This record gives sequence, structure tokens and C-alpha cells, in this order.
Amino acid sequence: LTQSQKDLLALLYAKIQGSNTPLKILDYGSGRGEFSIFLAKLGAEVVGIDIGEDLVKLATITAKQNEVDCSFICGSIDDLPFNDASFDTVVGCAILHHLPKQGVKKAIHEAYRVLKSGGTAYFTEPIENSAIFDYLQNTIPVGNPEATNYRPSILNKKAWQKHLAEADDRALSNAELIVAKAGFTSVRFRYYGMFIRLKRRWNNTSFIQLLTKMDHYASHPYSPIRKLSQSVLVSYEKEDAG
Repeated sequence: LTQSQKDLLALLYAKIQGSNTPLKILDYGSGRGEFSIFLAKLGAEVVGIDIGEDLVKLATITAKQNEVDCSFICGSIDDLPFNDASFDTVVGCAILHHLPKQGVKKAIHEAYRVLKSGGTAYFTEPIENSAIFDYLQNTIPVGNPEATNYRPSILNKKAWQKHLAEADDRALSNAELIVAKAGFTSVRFRYYGMFIRLKRRWNNTSFIQLLTKMDHYASHPYSPIRKLSQSVLVSYEKEDAG
């Protein structure tokens, strides 16, 4: 798990333990179901939704094997098949950045619709808030040209255009996530990973430890450069009508 996912689990664990009744959670882009099943093992009632039919089948089998209160359906997060105010919490791990801007807006609006009064939606996502910083880091190629995760330099225009055409994801921005907030009364960000990007070039244990320590200070809530981080845990809070 990434640090943002670990922090998300800590938040959800506290909510699950603090609830008098089983917390009802909707997991966006549930995939093979690991995250949903873990939450169910903590005591939540979890529904996972994913567009991959085979993934839904696999997750359903895994949930049965683990004997947890967890179900999975095939569907799109921008058009949920649930009634209004059906869930206490909505979660999504690295799912929104696979959608176009309009899809992100619809998915967050749907989260607002299906959440109960006082509910919260949490998403961990890659972030890019500086066009200049993004350009500079993309001048350095990443990985092996023969590997599937290879990213060419933006200076190699032909290879870069091919990379963009084949990519099925993108980095979001704070501005986009705030604009898409629907009727949520507050949007909060926790930031992760700035200097850790350098491990792509010098991947050794002691150097990674140093980068991690540097990131601890760079992503602090009072850090003036925290918005240059590479990922966020964003939370959307729905006003409690009571």
C-alpha cells in the first residue's frame, strides 16, 4: 500500500470502530476486491463497483472465500445504480484519474448523491498542480524503452505523442477536484511524495530513506511547496442536515 492508502485505511478504521452500526461503504473501482474485503474484515458493509466484469467475478469469489459481508457489481462510477443516501462513505483508490474531466465531475456528483447526510468521500489520486514542474520532470525519461511502464522524454516529441495516445490515465489538479465538488461543503487535501520521484533514477535503500524523510517535511500542511507533491488523499464532506 502507498502511504496515502495507509492513511485512508486509518481514517476508515476509526470511522468503522466509532460507528454504532456497521458502516456502509461504496468502493469505487474495486478491481479484484482486496481493499473492499479488508474493510469488510474490519466490520464494514461494503459494496464494490467496477466496469471490469471478470474483476467483479474474481472479487465475488474472493469475498466468499473470506466469508465477509461484501458484494460486487459491474457498473460505472459516473452513473451509479443506487438510491440517494445509500452509503455512509465512498472511497476510491487511484480511480478518478482514469476518467476525462467530465467523467470526474459526474463520479463526484454521484458520490454526493448516494452519500447520507454527514457522509464523506475519500479518494487517493495522482496530482499535478504546476505545469512548469510537470514539464521539467517529464524531460527525463523513466524506465526501460522495452518495458510497458516506460515514459519517454517530452523533448522526444514523436515518442511523447505516442505515449499520450496510449496512456489510459492522467494527473489531476487541485483546481479540477475542487471545481467538481458538487454540493459537498468542504474539500480537504493531504499531500504525498515530492522528492521520492528521484528514486526512479537512483533506486537504493539509503537514498530512498533520505527522500522519504525529505518528503515528510515537504508535504507538511504548513509547507509552502506541498502542492508540488505527486499524489493526494482528498476528502469531500457532505453537510449533516441534522
